[in-house]
Amino acid sequence: MNKPIIAIQRDHQQLSSKRWQSFSTRWHELATQQGVTTLDVDIFSNSANWLDQLKDCDGFMWWFAQPLSVSRPGRRLITSLAHLGKIPTFPNLNTIWHFDDKAAQSYLLQLADIPTPATWVFWSKSQAGEFIESANYPLVLKLSSGVISKNVELVHTRRKARRHLDALFDSGMYALPPANLPWRWFVRRTSEAMRVFLSKPTDEEFHKGYLLLQEFLPGNDFDIRVTVIGKRAFAFRRFNRPGDFRASGSGRIDWDPTRIPQDALLLAFRTASVLQTQSLAVDVLRRNGQPVIAEISYYYEGWAITKCPGHWELPTHASEPVWVEGPIQPEDAIWEDFVTRLDSRLNR
Repeated sequence: MNKPIIAIQRDHQQLSSKRWQSFSTRWHELATQQGVTTLDVDIFSNSANWLDQLKDCDGFMWWFAQPLSVSRPGRRLITSLAHLGKIPTFPNLNTIWHFDDKAAQSYLLQLADIPTPATWVFWSKSQAGEFIESANYPLVLKLSSGVISKNVELVHTRRKARRHLDALFDSGMYALPPANLPWRWFVRRTSEAMRVFLSKPTDEEFHKGYLLLQEFLPGNDFDIRVTVIGKRAFAFRRFNRPGDFRASGSGRIDWDPTRIPQDALLLAFRTASVLQTQSLAVDVLRRNGQPVIAEISYYYEGWAITKCPGHWELPTHASEPVWVEGPIQPEDAIWEDFVTRLDSRLNR
């Protein structure tokens, strides 16, 4: 039986929780245990040799996060490999093309008939202005990229919505200023002007020329984060920050599997199946008692998945998820699925 040769791009990320995470280190460990040959590659090196190395490999893996310094080259390399059909990758194109792009995710989920809060994306200032005048408030304003609820804000009035509209279509911004900051808009403009004046480098996207608003769903004191890796679903509840409507990044997590409703799991399984993703985290809220997906992401902090006491699987043609006891590291599940696929491909 032939064993695959897998190129693995190094990753070593400090997470928002201040933990450090490296899926590549674990993948090399698993490869050694299983007799799989791996190549340690670094696309950020000055040498172009890493590109030649890929030609002799059966697969390529890279767990990259949101900062533009890694997500831009990551998406471009994955897209290039997919376009030419060179070698299987993790993540693949279906998993990664919409990563950290809430506008793209909105289009994708609507076209896939996945239930979501009502979402409006405007690329015209005049059309956005007309909507603002007739809309019902509050509404959730989101920048297209951002993690741990950094660029998410509840807008209560037309006046505040117009303020955001003007900022996003006129001057633009790197991030939403903190909601409770005195003179927040003056502070934002001043800080961004200083950034330009000092030529301070940034790893953030610049937002300008669009407006993204989403329906506010009251009564959700928590969301349910479901992460689907292959046939497995890991889930936990994340409670909102005190006095806030946002759950992402709160750190208030409940891993009790008995508190996870089945309809949230089934919606997550369905979404991953329709989108044909290798790894997909979904944030589930409820509207009129029914589950809806507010956001999706291929990337997440692995420690939170590992703390799940088990996971659910949805056997073929089964109507109910089956609970499987015991924690699993997400990088192990990703590795198992990817190597199984490569083995099947090599030994047909």
